[in-house]
Amino acid sequence: MEAMGFEPIELGDIGYAFKYEDINYLYMPDDDDDQFLRIVIPHLFDVTEENRVAVLEAMHETCLMLKYAKVCIMYENKVWAIYEHRLTSTDNLSMLLEHIIRVLEAAAHVFCGKINGEDLMDRLEECEDCSDEELEAELQRMLDSIVEDEVDN
Repeated sequence: MEAMGFEPIELGDIGYAFKYEDINYLYMPDDDDDQFLRIVIPHLFDVTEENRVAVLEAMHETCLMLKYAKVCIMYENKVWAIYEHRLTSTDNLSMLLEHIIRVLEAAAHVFCGKINGEDLMDRLEECEDCSDEELEAELQRMLDSIVEDEVDN
């Protein structure tokens, strides 16, 4: 990770924390499986009794929309975005890490949009038969438009 410009901070048994474009990520190695890669965005959202149903619906819709990433409730009341991958000898780690970060960022933005009542499904349904590259490009356009909206506000 350091070779790719990240400055990971060791967190003991949990793994390593690193930051990219103001988003905190965790790399959580599996001591029993060196080929297993798990990177997460922790603590996207707090779950309460009042919002639990809305959170579950937003998580479900996010997981249906996106490939590779899943959004889960961890530690009883925190929403996390999670990406898991089985490493092979042919994986290009820098390209894979870029892909993982992009997909996790998209999962976080889609979940947050859903929990805030935005309807992002229409944009992705137009790309239903798209290749992974086309879908990633559409997700990137969605992220860019979200960032532009945040800057304008």
